[in-house]
Amino acid sequence: MKTASFSMENLCVPCACRCGHCLLEYDGHTIGAGYERGKDLARRIAAESPVEFVYYIGFCMDTPRLFDHIAFCQEIGSPGGRFLQMNGFRERPYDEIKGLMERIKSSGVELIDLTFYGHPEYHDAFAGRPGDFRLLTEMLKAANRARLPVNISAPITEDNAGQLQSLLNILSAYKTDSISLYLPHAKGRGRFLEEKRLRKATLEGLPALVRARMPKVKIQSEALWLAENEFPEPEKRHLTLSLTPDHFERYNKMSAEEMIGELETLDDAFYATIPPAVELARLYGDPSGDRLFRYRDLVLLWIKRYVHEKEIKLHDMTDERGHFSVRQ
Repeated sequence: MKTASFSMENLCVPCACRCGHCLLEYDGHTIGAGYERGKDLARRIAAESPVEFVYYIGFCMDTPRLFDHIAFCQEIGSPGGRFLQMNGFRERPYDEIKGLMERIKSSGVELIDLTFYGHPEYHDAFAGRPGDFRLLTEMLKAANRARLPVNISAPITEDNAGQLQSLLNILSAYKTDSISLYLPHAKGRGRFLEEKRLRKATLEGLPALVRARMPKVKIQSEALWLAENEFPEPEKRHLTLSLTPDHFERYNKMSAEEMIGELETLDDAFYATIPPAVELARLYGDPSGDRLFRYRDLVLLWIKRYVHEKEIKLHDMTDERGHFSVRQ
């Protein structure tokens, strides 16, 4: 298994939301190792890493150190110097939002992303706080004013599919670089959305304007994935180390290659307990399933079921609340 990249997460910035699909299951408590020492460690590891290195902070990016972080990511070549996910920011007056967007633009950031969940009332409930829809539209307006490119993303489920035409109509009043829909996966609180996963008939009944925003990767029903009877195994992995106060000092003494080696050992041990995808399909596949998946997310769901049923106690490398990997 080839390791294609190595990331370090330092979840030291709180988030103002409690979104219904949060893959980190944010509960109001940060778990990172602290901004400054995390940055110092990341600078050393960026210089040592034998593979592409990515560093990121926060459950959210709403921190007084935001512009220092942007400059640091530009220094080490991490994507956070060019792209910002802007969900979960605290409420602030519109004049302050305008100033924030102008400064983000002048800092060299090339694109921001805002995530909408549906109608304002539904959006606020899903995001876990009142006024979030209004805040995002004010951010979008201010970004337009600052000529800062904006991508809009939106999850699509059985619950909100019927709202997306009117959401797109609302967003049409603004300039956006792109608007794309995505299917939530089974990580974090996303596991509670599986019964609301978009179904084939629902997608087929949506307006063409909505269907045109679906992901460009192959998406089809579980039944069709099974009928194709092709279950390729991943060939590479992307590893992430999660910094916490409990183990920071140990990692601070390790080289990049030692960190990668430890993650590879954890990843190999976890996946050694998991049957190949063809066997998972036999165990859990529903030949009549009409819910829609990317292939990778369907296999992830089967893996989650296997880990739960077999009560596997090894570190779960699919859980992004700690060290994790993405295999593809």
